Amino acid sequence: MRRFSLLHPLWMAFYDGAIYEDAARHWRNRTFLYLLLLLALTWIPFTLQMQNQVDEWVSREAPFYIDQVPDLSLSGGELSSSSSEPTLLRDRDGTVLAVIDPTGRYTSLEDTEAPVLVTRTQIFIRGEGDQVDVTSLPDGPPETLTREDLYIIADWTRSLVNTLLFPILLVLSYAYRTVQTLLYAYVASFFTASAGGALPYRTLLNLAIIAITPAIVLDTVHMLMESPLPDWFWWPACVLLSLGYLRFGIRVTLDAERQAAA
Repeated sequence: MRRFSLLHPLWMAFYDGAIYEDAARHWRNRTFLYLLLLLALTWIPFTLQMQNQVDEWVSREAPFYIDQVPDLSLSGGELSSSSSEPTLLRDRDGTVLAVIDPTGRYTSLEDTEAPVLVTRTQIFIRGEGDQVDVTSLPDGPPETLTREDLYIIADWTRSLVNTLLFPILLVLSYAYRTVQTLLYAYVASFFTASAGGALPYRTLLNLAIIAITPAIVLDTVHMLMESPLPDWFWWPACVLLSLGYLRFGIRVTLDAERQAAA
């Protein structure tokens, strides 16, 4: 009979072998439901952080940039502006981020330090070194972009993040973690041989799902840190941590089976 609920591995997976034994012997498919619960809980703080950042940018930063952009019209591959002067889009430090100039005063990026230049018919983008990518404006039906349109796009982006960010992160991470545990369970088959026993692959998969709990929880904390550790160190450390807990769970389960058989 199952001894622990779906919530218990959230903390017991860090230190208590009983949760590994219980999941191995009694949980069956419940471990996949637990994995979904674990990922949902750990994505909540990151999602809230991202939503707050996007909301703050849309409320405070977006108007600063949008108010610098004149009404723009594109027809037949040619751009026109409501301003008779070139528009220099700047950040709050005064650095020019882009130049919009249908007037012809700026004809190439040699005329400005901005990384982007939009002329009457072309877009210039400064790449690495002296490389410059030049693209012609699309030759399509007439279109107009106003400041009101940009405010609508900013609000739409905020709504999109608030609505879809969490489910997208949850679905993608669930698929990734499922594949990860399938691989860990395969690797674990070698652990069982070295431990002097044998466990079914389905049991190893249950153990693998519980074993990745510490890495997922710590990875959530790591994402929320202002100065996270470098990826070249962090990701291998998470893999080793998960495999270490998996080996621990295998030993606990095998010891429990030996005691039950004695």
